[in-house]
Amino acid sequence: MPFLQEDLERIAELYNIIESHKEHEYASPTYMDSPYLSEMAELVLRRRDNDIETLEETIPALWYLTQAYDKMCRAGMSVKYYTPLLQAHTELMKLREYDSEDMEGFENCFYLAVKARNYYEPDDCSDLVAIVSGSLPDERICELLFSAQENRRGFIKNDPVEKTEEYLAVIDKVEEKIDKAKQMNFCLEYWNLKTQFLFEHGILWRSPAQLNPGVMFD
Repeated sequence: MPFLQEDLERIAELYNIIESHKEHEYASPTYMDSPYLSEMAELVLRRRDNDIETLEETIPALWYLTQAYDKMCRAGMSVKYYTPLLQAHTELMKLREYDSEDMEGFENCFYLAVKARNYYEPDDCSDLVAIVSGSLPDERICELLFSAQENRRGFIKNDPVEKTEEYLAVIDKVEEKIDKAKQMNFCLEYWNLKTQFLFEHGILWRSPAQLNPGVMFD
């Protein structure tokens, strides 16, 4: 069945709530927005028919979720929504022709999905390649895959514990404690508090400063 009108209205309401919390257009959501993002995801991912109207409503909502979590530096969450997003694109392509703008969005989605999957550790993303195979030329898939993987190699290292369910289950509580405890808006203070509060939950977390000893942070 398609989206219920009440579901569409609630998704729009959740979007407006999250956006209203931002200090500026490019600001990321925070731990305070996690309940709204979670509810949005639950509404979007309810089992529905793959008709054109439903898919065209699903794709932008899933895109918003992936970008929200990527901005929050929570690749462990965004990867959960890139897969159904890519699947929605490929299903929609079977039902109607994609124009150049549609294809650009689809390719960008695949590129960012690969980038998110390589955020912590190298990943060949064979399952993502399988999803888009047949919908994108093999040569283009290889180009996007290689570009996204190479792009991630130039970034600082982050602790893979961040993609575990144990970490994701407590990070909002930890972020809230940090927000209340921090005295200055410096990354080193933030990381020290994060290490302390995660340890209270039995999670050993290594900061970017520990994982990237040759990099200066301020």
